[in-house]
Amino acid sequence: RVEVQHNGAWGTVCDDDFSSPDAQVVCRQVGCTTTYAMSVGSFGGGTGTIWMDQVSCSGSESQLTSCSFGGWASHDCVHSEDVAVCC
Repeated sequence: RVEVQHNGAWGTVCDDDFSSPDAQVVCRQVGCTTTYAMSVGSFGGGTGTIWMDQVSCSGSESQLTSCSFGGWASHDCVHSEDVAVCC
């Protein structure tokens, strides 16, 4: 499951519009070069705030929060839509 920290609190990322370039950025951010798979709910839903939705990366960013998204905690998601990435 993909989680990001904002204002000192960890939260999740919704799967809406999440695509391969977004997953590539996640893997790069944690030091991996290959993205194997991405899925929804594979590792269970998270808790707390859903921080990011409508993520859109070009694929060249060094961290997910550098990509465009709908705004911090601005979403129409539930935790069963938390995205997961395998690197």
